[in-house]
Amino acid sequence: MNDATAWRLNPTDEMLHRAATDLGSSRVVQVLWRLPVPVPARALQAEWQRLDSGLLSRRAVRAHLPAARRRWVPAANTHPLHLDDLPLTDSTAPQWVDAQVRVPLAPDSTELWRLSAAPYHEGSLVSLTVPHFRSDGLGLLNAIAARTPARRPRGPRDSDAAEALGLTARAVVQTAGWFLRLARDPRRRARIGAELRRTPAAATTSARPQFFSTAIFTVDAAQWRECARGHGGTDNTLFLQIAANLVRARVPRADRDGIRVGIPVSLRREGDDERANALVVVPLGMPGGPARHDDLSGTRQATKALLRDTGAHSATLVPEPLWHLLPARHAAALKNPGAQQTDVVASNFGQASDAVTHFAGHPADSVAMRTMNVPGLVPDRARLRASLCLFRVGRRMTVTVTGMPAHFGDSASLHRLVAEEFAAWGLTARPWWSTTAHEARKG
Repeated sequence: MNDATAWRLNPTDEMLHRAATDLGSSRVVQVLWRLPVPVPARALQAEWQRLDSGLLSRRAVRAHLPAARRRWVPAANTHPLHLDDLPLTDSTAPQWVDAQVRVPLAPDSTELWRLSAAPYHEGSLVSLTVPHFRSDGLGLLNAIAARTPARRPRGPRDSDAAEALGLTARAVVQTAGWFLRLARDPRRRARIGAELRRTPAAATTSARPQFFSTAIFTVDAAQWRECARGHGGTDNTLFLQIAANLVRARVPRADRDGIRVGIPVSLRREGDDERANALVVVPLGMPGGPARHDDLSGTRQATKALLRDTGAHSATLVPEPLWHLLPARHAAALKNPGAQQTDVVASNFGQASDAVTHFAGHPADSVAMRTMNVPGLVPDRARLRASLCLFRVGRRMTVTVTGMPAHFGDSASLHRLVAEEFAAWGLTARPWWSTTAHEARKG
C-alpha cells in the first residue's frame, strides 16, 4: 500500500500526537527479544541502519494548504544504538527494560525511536521502543519484518492540492448522507451536542503520573487453546476474560458496575500497509463482580457482535473526512474516547513471523510486547488501569501484563496475581524472570 493515504495522518495518528497534552503522558510500544547467544555490536548496528531506512523513521509535517491533512516525511533517527556492557540478571533486567521505555521520544524531536541491548545470562536482551503516534503494534512488527527501504509516494496525486480537493470532496459526500441519518437518530445528536459542550476537566495539582508495573509470562499455546475451547471460547475470548478478571480482582467498583475492556481492532489491509496507525479501540462491556473462570461462550458472542459493526468510522463521532476539516477544539471533542477511557486494554498481536522472531541474525528464545504510558498515567485524567498484550511465538503464548501500582502493587505483586489467575484456569505459566529475584530486589 504505497500511496498517499498511508503517508497522511489519520485521526488515530493525530489523537496519539495530542495525548501528551491531553493526558500528561504518551503511549510507547516496546518489543523485547530474549536471544540465547551474545549479539555482536556490528549485527545490532546493521539492524539499526535497516530500521532507520524504513517506516519508523518518519516525522509529521504540516501541509502547505489548510484543507490538506498533515503528512509523513522520511527523517533520520538521531538516537544512536545504545549498548550496555554490564550483564543483566533476573533481578536487574526488569529495571533495565523499564529504563529503556522511559527515555523521552517527543513528537517534535529528531530522536524517533530507540534500539538498545545488554548481555543477559549467556545471551542478550534487546529492546526496541517506538512512540505509538509513530506506529501501532502491528505496524511496528511490519517495520521489523521489512527488508526493503520505505519510499514516500511522489506525483500529482500525492500533492497537498490533490489531498485538499479529495478530502473536501469526500467530506461533502459522506457528510450529506451522515446528516440524513443523524436527523433520524436523536440519541446520536444528543451525544454529539454533549461532547461539544463538555468542558475538559483540569488535572489536580496533586495528581502525579503512575508508571505501570509489569509481569511477563509464557504459556504453552496448545494448552491455552485447549483451555479456551473447553470453556466454549477462543484464544482471544480467554485472553479477554483474563484481562477482565485482573480488573475484577484489584480495581474496586460496585458489583453492578460493568468493566470496559478495550479491544484494538486492526484496519490494516492485506499486503504492505504503510499507515502509522491502522486501528480503532472499541470497548467491550463485561460484567463486574468477582472473577469468573467458567463459560466463555457469552464473551465470545458479545465480542463477535461488537466487532461486526466496527470499522474506520469507529474512531470519530463524525465522518472522518469532515473530522479532519474541523477546528482543533471541535475535532478533539468529536473523537471516540479510545483506549485511555477503558478499564483495561487487551491487545492480541497474533502469530509472530520468523522475520520478527529472528533478530540480528539469531532466533529469539522468546519475544514480548507491551504498551506503556510514559512517564506514567495520571489517574484522574484516564480510566485505564491495566493493559495486556498477547503474542504467539512458535509454540508458546507470551502474555505481558502492566498495571497501575495503586491497584496492582509492584511487579512482584503483579506477578503473583497473574500467576494465580493462570492457575485458576489450569494453565501452566512460566515467568520471564525469576519471581525469587523480584522478591530479593523488593527486600
